[in-house]
Amino acid sequence: MKCNACWRELEGQAISTTCGHLLCADDAKKILSNDGACPICDQVLSKSHMKPMDINPSDDWTNMAMVGISPQILMKSAYRSVMFYIGQKELEMQYKMNRIVGQCRQKCELMQAKFTEKLEEVHTAYQKMAKRCQLMEQENENLNRDKQELQEKFAEKSRQKRKLDEMYDQLRNEYESLKRSALQPANNYLARPQSDPFAGMPNMMDGGNHLRQGSVDLPKTPGQRDEGWGPPPRQRCSTSGPFELSTGSPGHAMAPPADIRPRQQTRPVFGATMNNPSSALRNFIISPVKRPQVSRNRQHIFTL
Repeated sequence: MKCNACWRELEGQAISTTCGHLLCADDAKKILSNDGACPICDQVLSKSHMKPMDINPSDDWTNMAMVGISPQILMKSAYRSVMFYIGQKELEMQYKMNRIVGQCRQKCELMQAKFTEKLEEVHTAYQKMAKRCQLMEQENENLNRDKQELQEKFAEKSRQKRKLDEMYDQLRNEYESLKRSALQPANNYLARPQSDPFAGMPNMMDGGNHLRQGSVDLPKTPGQRDEGWGPPPRQRCSTSGPFELSTGSPGHAMAPPADIRPRQQTRPVFGATMNNPSSALRNFIISPVKRPQVSRNRQHIFTL
């Protein structure tokens, strides 16, 4: 048996109350001194409501206490004793259950406090992540906007580049065409068709006037010359032939107008070349007939 107030194990004497509870001697004195009530049923207790009893009676007292009592009274007394014992055990179980429930409640409160703290931390982290996600979405929108602007600028620059490429190609084509057109008169002016010099030899042998009636145009006077048969520049390099005709006549005091157009490298008119001997032979044959006045006015036609 245990005390219904402090729930300590009872040894020796105990105090029983009329309400059916057991108290130790110390708790009974406290209740009587304070005019208190029963800790189980809150019934006001006095000294008349309490009776001391022996928890472990001796065999002599047990034998003498039941002497002369009828069996009905014994059974009634035993029933009440058993019910009192059952009530005490129920109280003990209830106390244990209350204590366990209190401990579990305390643990649950601690766990609830921890879970509440964790939940607050999770909620705070969620708010931070939500704010961060919002900032990242805004940054993503800004990046998409910048990307679209860069794509538009890139498309505009690509269009300008294509336009510049087209203009460059057009200017290059115009430059090439102008270059070809500028070089064409110089080629026509300097280059002579190199045909076979012996193709017209039979005609030259047959008639003496074929040299003057053919494709060769004789100048009217030594001072008057066609633009297409202008004198070539004097060859001052070591590769010129042994025969070289001077460009000016004694009658001309002024130098011929200079041609500012680009020219290719000219070949001597009467100079012999090692690369084309047929042309040198033709020039050698035709030159005395073409310029008779020059040969008369000058003492030396060919310069060594």
